[in-house]
Amino acid sequence: MKALAQLKIGLAVCCLLAAAGCAQKEDLASVNKEPDFTVSGIAVLPVKPVVDLDESVGAKDLQGGSWVMDSLIKEVLAGKSGVRFVSTTQAENMEDVGHALEAARRIAAKHNCNAILETTLSRYNERVGGEYGAKQPAAVTFAYKLYEVQGGRVLCHGRFDEQQQSLMENLLNLPKTQSRGLVWLTAEELARDGLKERFGQCAYLEGK
Repeated sequence: MKALAQLKIGLAVCCLLAAAGCAQKEDLASVNKEPDFTVSGIAVLPVKPVVDLDESVGAKDLQGGSWVMDSLIKEVLAGKSGVRFVSTTQAENMEDVGHALEAARRIAAKHNCNAILETTLSRYNERVGGEYGAKQPAAVTFAYKLYEVQGGRVLCHGRFDEQQQSLMENLLNLPKTQSRGLVWLTAEELARDGLKERFGQCAYLEGK
């Protein structure tokens, strides 16, 4: 009886993993379609921290996290032609225009681009503990939007929201856990994984 019970549990886990794999492939296929717009250049805005009014305590972490995210985006998009990074000063100067789309057009024109990449960061919690024994896992939540500036049409968008879990907490994370080396990541490492995953689902941002 014990052997039969173990066999049933094993089959159930296999089915769950197979279902997760199929669902992931389906999502990628629907997002990563062939581009129908020619992007001549992408102006990348600085990551904007979005502080919840009820969570002002985390404002400092978000600000620091946004600087880390800026560096990670440069790393993930390194070598991709047509990418221009907008400085914080340039972005702030353009905000005085008033209308968001008009400000985006001016930024794009200044950098000879026809698309804008905006990223917001709403959670950036650092790991507490070591890579093999974390008391509190890292957590990162960000969203991005890539749009063409002439008409404001969204070309790609995505959201990443994860607090790392142990394998025993969520068996569906087995492939991801194995790829990460069965360790607890820092917030920076988790954010890097998220950016690679989400940008890789966009035909305009994926690596060449």
